[in-house]
Amino acid sequence: MTLGQYVVDHLSNIITIGFYVLVILLLVIYRKKFDFQGKIIAMRRTKFGVDFINKHAKKHKETIKILGYTGIGVGFIGMIYIFIYVLGALIKLFTQPQGPAALSPVLPGVTIPGSPLFIPLWVLVPLFIVIVLHELGHGLVAKAHGLPIKSTGFVFFGPLAGAFVEPDEKKLQKSSDVVQYSVFAAGPFANALTAGVVLLILTLILNPLTGLMVDPSGFSVAEVTPEFPAALAGLEAGVTYNVVNGDAVASYEELTMSLACMVPGDTVSIGDGSNSYLITTTANPLDESKAYIGVLGIQTDFETKTGVPEWSLSIMMFLRQFFFWIFVLSLGLGAFNLLPLGPVDGGRMIQLGFAKTLGEKKGHKIWVKLALILVIIILILLFVPIIRAIIGG
Repeated sequence: MTLGQYVVDHLSNIITIGFYVLVILLLVIYRKKFDFQGKIIAMRRTKFGVDFINKHAKKHKETIKILGYTGIGVGFIGMIYIFIYVLGALIKLFTQPQGPAALSPVLPGVTIPGSPLFIPLWVLVPLFIVIVLHELGHGLVAKAHGLPIKSTGFVFFGPLAGAFVEPDEKKLQKSSDVVQYSVFAAGPFANALTAGVVLLILTLILNPLTGLMVDPSGFSVAEVTPEFPAALAGLEAGVTYNVVNGDAVASYEELTMSLACMVPGDTVSIGDGSNSYLITTTANPLDESKAYIGVLGIQTDFETKTGVPEWSLSIMMFLRQFFFWIFVLSLGLGAFNLLPLGPVDGGRMIQLGFAKTLGEKKGHKIWVKLALILVIIILILLFVPIIRAIIGG
């Protein structure tokens, strides 16, 4: 293989590695402009956006307060849900080892072994937007309650960029319980609101407009699980298939209807018009009563309608992907921050709750124990699937 061919074949990986190396080099070169914590966390404090927060918090003070109070209820409900989800995921990790990973580390542009999700490098942009909106929520609610905003800024966790808003912590701790809860819950609630707005944009605008430009042409899969029926039969990821058991199938929905009545042991024929693959289903690792062929990420494929310019469809598809990632990352970031864990928002809410109901000393002890247990569970959920994938691969 020539050097040129190698570069072409691995261009995506080369760009990803180059990007992260460049970020680290810039942090080293401009290290004097950052405050470092724990050697891998770099913070750059600024006043960027403080005037915006002050202006709009004053202009919409009562509305922001009401939204902040609403966020408290949403925050505690979300905290209970994510806590139960994590405990359930731990049980499934060992009772259903073939199932997909419940939690996965996120590093855009990098394939994580055992993870069912790959995030392209460009998704750093919507990720940064989601983080900024999260921090904006904290800042607006804090200022609406009269708390000064000391600074805003950028933070790097290794090569990953984020943002922060820093209210006056001493005055926050002296505020009433409801104000503290409101400020802590504001970030995850801002993410929830963002996800809701983006879902409406996708459902009511972008998806219908895209539907006017394309016709469904079949379905494809993002990943074929090794050693499962689809892989053994020769099914491939990224190929458009449009025939199931001899019948034309143009979409994911039609595929679902075709396979709805199948049970483990049944045989299905899937083809692309020229090749056909005979697959004998097995039991689903998550529900042994259901048939399973071993594929992930089934999606409908489309072809452009006659007369529709390809560039216009490309723009529309990119916008759909962009907003889709804002939606997914908003839910993910909001949920993670509601974990009753250490310094994240949910952790600060539950710490305050324990302190007020059980007393400062006893509440702190219980909070530390709960956080330690959660850290251990999360580390298990993150790294066991990775280790299994590496060993199995």
